[in-house]
Amino acid sequence: MPVVPPRTWECHLHLTNDPRAPRIARHTIRTALLDYGNSPELAATAELLTSELVTNAVKHSDGPLSVRLHTRTEAIRIGVMDNDPELPNPLPCTTDDPFGRGLFLVEAMATRWGRYRLTDSKVVWFELG
Repeated sequence: MPVVPPRTWECHLHLTNDPRAPRIARHTIRTALLDYGNSPELAATAELLTSELVTNAVKHSDGPLSVRLHTRTEAIRIGVMDNDPELPNPLPCTTDDPFGRGLFLVEAMATRWGRYRLTDSKVVWFELG
């Protein structure tokens, strides 16, 4: 008899601030979502947006970071926490800019997204419905 995954579950990933962190996060998120029966399209979008947030965390912080995947029946939420309390904002950019499009992708592709400050860190998150 096949095992039915729970409707609500979480996955936590703790990473060092390392250039390999985005790749590790992409692979982990994609594998977890596909293993739990989500569509390849949803997994690919989550993988891309997670990569953008983890890349920003590696670039703008200097300590460890964590990725939290939380699924519910109606949506998944992925949050990335790092030790830089400065809240990010999408910056104006053009198609010629080599960097700076990460939050615009999140804003355009996610159902919802946000950011909040903790005492000495921050979390940037998105949801896909």
